[in-house]
Amino acid sequence: MTESTPLRPSAARMINLIEESLEEQHDLLRNKVAGYCGCTQCKDDVLTMALNQIRPRYTSGARRGSVITRAELQQEQARAEIMVVVLEAMRKVAAAPRHLPKG
Repeated sequence: MTESTPLRPSAARMINLIEESLEEQHDLLRNKVAGYCGCTQCKDDVLTMALNQIRPRYTSGARRGSVITRAELQQEQARAEIMVVVLEAMRKVAAAPRHLPKG
């Protein structure tokens, strides 16, 4: 048997730009939802839930593709879609947090 080589050696440089956008929106909205604490566990739950709701936008190390995708994500419609998904995830997590109540 011969040693196999990875089909995509550049895969380690691929990133989902939606993750960045979701985190930015989370940070802007975290104090807007009643009952949402914003701790690390809740933030992770919100981001995970939101990532499963939105189509990923991957980019490689290529600057041109990254710039185009980032510009698309700054459009009002894309930002509104991301905001709605993050807010809904925050409401769900606030209603059933996976940690003990503060106090």
